[in-house]
Amino acid sequence: MDQDFHYYGTYYAARMGKFNREDATRIAKASNFIDFLSNELYAGYWHMVRDTAKPAGDWDVVTKVDYPRYTFQGTLSTGAGGSGGLWASYHFVPGNYAAPAGTPSAEDVHGAEIAGQLPGHQLREVDLNPNMGIDAGIAPLLNRPQSPLSRLMIKDTITLLNDPSRLEAIINLAAGGKQLLAEQNKDDILKRFGLLLLGARAHVIADTWAHQDWGAANNVANTYWDVNSAEWGNQFWQTIDYRDVGDWTNVHLSVKNQRDNENLAAVPNLVSYVGHGWLGHLPDFSFIKYRYKPCWRAKDQEPLVRENPLEYKFAFLELCSLFAQCAGGRFQPDAEQAKLAAAQTAMETPCDIAVAANSPRVFSAKLWQAEMKKIGFEAPIDLIDTFVEPDPKAVLEGQIGYDTMMGTRYGSYYVNYASDLYLFQIAADYHFRFTKHWLAQHKVGTDLFSDSWSLALGPLPQDLSSIL
Repeated sequence: MDQDFHYYGTYYAARMGKFNREDATRIAKASNFIDFLSNELYAGYWHMVRDTAKPAGDWDVVTKVDYPRYTFQGTLSTGAGGSGGLWASYHFVPGNYAAPAGTPSAEDVHGAEIAGQLPGHQLREVDLNPNMGIDAGIAPLLNRPQSPLSRLMIKDTITLLNDPSRLEAIINLAAGGKQLLAEQNKDDILKRFGLLLLGARAHVIADTWAHQDWGAANNVANTYWDVNSAEWGNQFWQTIDYRDVGDWTNVHLSVKNQRDNENLAAVPNLVSYVGHGWLGHLPDFSFIKYRYKPCWRAKDQEPLVRENPLEYKFAFLELCSLFAQCAGGRFQPDAEQAKLAAAQTAMETPCDIAVAANSPRVFSAKLWQAEMKKIGFEAPIDLIDTFVEPDPKAVLEGQIGYDTMMGTRYGSYYVNYASDLYLFQIAADYHFRFTKHWLAQHKVGTDLFSDSWSLALGPLPQDLSSIL
């Protein structure tokens, strides 16, 4: 998904869940910011400070965190890379396995009415091919919507948002957390922290629908055969089909399109096999349909067809249910048909991605704003320009200074310890440790969490057993 959904779609869903304009804007900012708290912009040494009205250099350093729990890594032009733990936690949650005993069902999470309108957790049969590196350990890593872990994340989020004492327990364990709660307005800190955590989780849950069938491992399973089974194509020039405003179009997605037409940019034949890098931006366009032959299936099987408008509809409905329960209620879809239809219009109305001047995320963002206006929702407090990555208004506030470190890409970041930016950092670390803990318990994808990013300390301690 892209900024059109993660910001405007999430804001719309939060309003459907009965959050007010201010709170829904904060939730949407947090959801969108998952893609912008990157190693390229935030990797370094964080100093959490107070007394920020004083001149630079006179700030009181409350605590330090070396290398924060950034939530995005790499770009299309360089190829995604690096940490499997990062990609598994925030973008490609492993989900292709049966539910362990005690896992909440879809009805437990959403109630019978919502669960009945969602397709349920469906497993993929993976064609194991050890010669290609697709083995039994890779199969469970495919991202699947409504997976056991996804359902548990939703349940955990609802519990946290309805029990401030649990939010307080998390912050108390964070670096500088006890001092923060003692010196600042505790109710305000807990409320903002809960909304930021909710936004971060909303991003992850939404992406289980858009990113389904891709995985966090750097593995050939995330590549594809030529959709037409051309033998030469399988070696050098794999193609896929897509459909937007007209009939099906066959295309070779290429890294050179980053220059010629970003809509059709991807990284086939480069070294990285993480996530949907080979399919470029297509999973992020809510209106697109595409068909391809994933390498985790035998190449003589029929193409897999993805209808994004339908999958995004399910994602939006699941977020509406999540938000309503976090606000203390239940989402009633039958009473909200007009608003749901307006949201679907925003998601399914297509633009022509073959036209390089068309930016799908800008096009869809404008549709979200137009549909909100029609149904009487106020626009978010901050109207962000989704063409910019990121618009300054989309950046969580809190960084007040930066010192470069000569000869390296690292530096010292000075962050207000009571800011949304630091609270988001704590929320991101909590979500990471929750994900890592559950996957380790059930022996799924444990190799993903052995890299330096996954082993870094972050603001929370390594052992969160007291609150998980």
